[in-house]
Amino acid sequence: MKYCVPLILLLLFSCAGKNDPENSSPNYLGQKNPDTIPQIFGEGVVSVKGRFDMGFAISPDGRSMAFGTAHESNPEETCIYLMNYVDGKWSSPDRSFLPDNSNTFFPMFSPTGDKFYFAKSTDSSETDLWVAQYKNHKLIDPRPMDSIVNSRSREAGHGISKSGTLYFTSNRDDQNECCGDIYRSELEPEGYVKIQKVDVLNSNSDEESLFLSPNEDYILIQAWKNEFGSKHDLYISYRTKDGLWTTPERMDSTINSKEIEQRPFVLPDNRFLFFSRMHITQENGQEIYDSDIYWVSTKSVFTPYPYNTEIETRVSYDEAFEVNFPPDLFKDIDDQALSYQVAMADGSELPKWIEFDPHDLSLKGVWKSKIPLTIKVTATDSSGNSGEFKIKLGEKVD
Repeated sequence: MKYCVPLILLLLFSCAGKNDPENSSPNYLGQKNPDTIPQIFGEGVVSVKGRFDMGFAISPDGRSMAFGTAHESNPEETCIYLMNYVDGKWSSPDRSFLPDNSNTFFPMFSPTGDKFYFAKSTDSSETDLWVAQYKNHKLIDPRPMDSIVNSRSREAGHGISKSGTLYFTSNRDDQNECCGDIYRSELEPEGYVKIQKVDVLNSNSDEESLFLSPNEDYILIQAWKNEFGSKHDLYISYRTKDGLWTTPERMDSTINSKEIEQRPFVLPDNRFLFFSRMHITQENGQEIYDSDIYWVSTKSVFTPYPYNTEIETRVSYDEAFEVNFPPDLFKDIDDQALSYQVAMADGSELPKWIEFDPHDLSLKGVWKSKIPLTIKVTATDSSGNSGEFKIKLGEKVD
């Protein structure tokens, strides 16, 4: 049986003269952009039938893409391929850009595009995170990351922000060696000096891979939770204004199928999500395993979420009040045009003595309730995705 590993890949962009191949606008390997139903990406080139294609990434300039292939019994076939947009076309997949390119996976470009990160297994380590300088489509001086990052256990999925903050999965927890958790380390002048487990992003299940947005405002997580009749699924968490992560939520069911979804990646412009999906089929009484790279529009991926919830909530019975929500009460990764609705927590209409102004996001009136009331604010984006925030106002009056 074959095994699944990382993969990176794809994209093009840029604009230039019509007759300048070097600066021509890249294309998605000639494919039509997908909508909200995931489609196989690069069929026959990136996603090859009968092969494990997993893990995806593309350089910030859109002119290099990398992807991984895996093979359970042949480590030479577990490697990373690179494709480059040169002279107006994409090169063929090439594995020679990385020396000793076997047992390698989880490719990733740095937000600045001058570094390349990946995971690698060797005889002396289960799996470590590696880094190299990336220049002229080649890797210079690939080496393991600092020992504070790489433990005696497995380090796998990883992401890095524009500020250099590193997130990665690791099995280093002696109490939970079977399962990976997500860890975080900020880049100091002397390097990475302190590792912290990000508890809210972890569960009792295996967090195996992740994608961190360059702005560190959202993270996609692959977790083996066995929820909703599936095994590996993709989850999303957002970072609020106070620097805290929201509880990860399972992504749309069109993305998470009954099969295994892994290794997420989102383009720098946040327009498309890439991930790998493993299929298990029956052939002549035997199970056949296959994994392909899929891509999908992010229209249903990003939803409005409570971002800044510092609000003055003091109101008094039978007195005029005004509660002002901050303009950034909600944030949406790819849509700033939000509409707002307000109701009671159970969905019923507000009392007539409460007036909501959707333009300045305020509640006004004369408070008439002798008990606290919970009010729900819902924000909806142009794709119909919505998020909600609940706030309790008032106090019990004898």
